[in-house]
Amino acid sequence: MKKWIIGILVVLLVLIIWKGVTIYQKALEPLNNAEAKGNKIALEKTQMETIEDSYTYLGTKAYQVVIGKNAKDEAMIAWIPLDKGEIVTRYKREGISENEALTILKSERDPQEIRSVKLGIEDNNPIWEIIYIGSDNRLTYHKLYFENGKYRNSIKP
Repeated sequence: MKKWIIGILVVLLVLIIWKGVTIYQKALEPLNNAEAKGNKIALEKTQMETIEDSYTYLGTKAYQVVIGKNAKDEAMIAWIPLDKGEIVTRYKREGISENEALTILKSERDPQEIRSVKLGIEDNNPIWEIIYIGSDNRLTYHKLYFENGKYRNSIKP
């Protein structure tokens, strides 16, 4: 009798884990589809020939940010809207680097912990979005313009 109960519990545990994995995969499908679609558009409609990185940016509008290189091996970035809108492209050399954005943030603010640094876009203006925990222990979304590193805005949810 004890073996039957243990057997049934093991089968139930396996079923629960299997169902959890299935639900997780289904939840990620839209993001994976957006990434694949954004990468395809970047290769077809921009000068990009290879893709190095790609992720979804969720600002006032959703964009797929694609980082890659053109035929001359120049680093490029494309912001591809997930809905209707213009594709925005820039060469990496046209803006500040991630390290420069962090240096600017650290000179202007007092971040205790950097959570993420990524490229985004707001109102067709490429930006760096830095998410950090400040000295006030609050999460802050700090945005700098990609081209010159000037302050755009900060949000403390």
